[in-house]
Amino acid sequence: MRANLGRICGRRCGQLRANCPLCITSGWLRLAGIVRNNLRGVSAAFPLGCLTAVTGISGSGKSSLVSQALLDLVGDRLGRPIDTNDEPEDPLDEAPGPTEGRIVGGLDGVRRLVQVDQKPIGRTPRSNLATYTGLFDAVRKLFAATPEALRRRYDAGRFSFNVAEGRCPACEGEGFVSVELLFMPSVYAPCPTCHGSRYAPETLTVTWNGLTIADVLGLTVERACAAFADEPSVLRPLAVLRDLGLGYLRLGQPATELSGGEAQRIKLATELQRGQRGGTLYVLDEPTTGLHPTDVDRLMLQLNGLVDAGNTVVMVEHDMRVVAGADHVIDVGPGAGSLGGTVVAAGRPVIVAQTRASRTAPYLREELEALAKAGSQP
Repeated sequence: MRANLGRICGRRCGQLRANCPLCITSGWLRLAGIVRNNLRGVSAAFPLGCLTAVTGISGSGKSSLVSQALLDLVGDRLGRPIDTNDEPEDPLDEAPGPTEGRIVGGLDGVRRLVQVDQKPIGRTPRSNLATYTGLFDAVRKLFAATPEALRRRYDAGRFSFNVAEGRCPACEGEGFVSVELLFMPSVYAPCPTCHGSRYAPETLTVTWNGLTIADVLGLTVERACAAFADEPSVLRPLAVLRDLGLGYLRLGQPATELSGGEAQRIKLATELQRGQRGGTLYVLDEPTTGLHPTDVDRLMLQLNGLVDAGNTVVMVEHDMRVVAGADHVIDVGPGAGSLGGTVVAAGRPVIVAQTRASRTAPYLREELEALAKAGSQP
């Protein structure tokens, strides 16, 4: 059975916000004169406090509009670097070309800019889920408060694999060692001294509820939720990760083993842990790529929660079920390359679905009809 991923508007009418012309937005972020790749003098408007899906065939210019022009223009006007929630770019990477254009209104409704992309959360096995999300800091404090740690005068730093006193001296806390191969790229293998635990034997003598610090890193998110059920500071980030469909990942799983989609959801989980004060613009590029429909539902539940908290979400998207549940749709095209680069249609999903010039419209219309049919069944 198909599920509508939109939200119910309780402020005025009680219907789906995507179908409500009165409750759709509290303002507009308007861009004009955009020149970037195949975009030539394009204007676009994004409703604030809403979820906007930007659609179009591959090469139409939707990523140029959202992941480049929108980020560049808003980032420049906010007077601070774009918060990519990511590691610095490789200095050897080719610098992107400049974006031309201007913001003509609505910037006063944006206080913060966050890009949640699919770039790795780290480039070496030392980076992992627990350290990136910050939950490992709370875990280390729990271990430092145990009687054995107090007797040995171990502080929280002792349980970090980045500190010399507590980590394995052979692999320096990585759990892996690099093996050089002749005429081939180097590979990583488990450390023969600590067998991948990352820690010195003395550190592993300290346990919390029967678990060593290495045991904790070996737990999946799902199992860790049970283990730390009575520790709110640890449970909160774990619960967000689980709600995003990442319950199967290990806390110590190296960043090099994570897919782009997993990295993106970890970044989103890190952002969701923060107090939501509204006024943040979140930008995502194809966040549902490769996800099972169940995981798509979980992801959209969290993104809708950000919007309900007063934030704005703009995402490039191909999944018509997600697009049908958006508050606003911007379709870029009509073709690819020189045949694209224009805003073909913009508005509520039901409006865009009726636009003849849009190549997205027939598929969106089909999805909306299927949702309407499913909703009418008892």
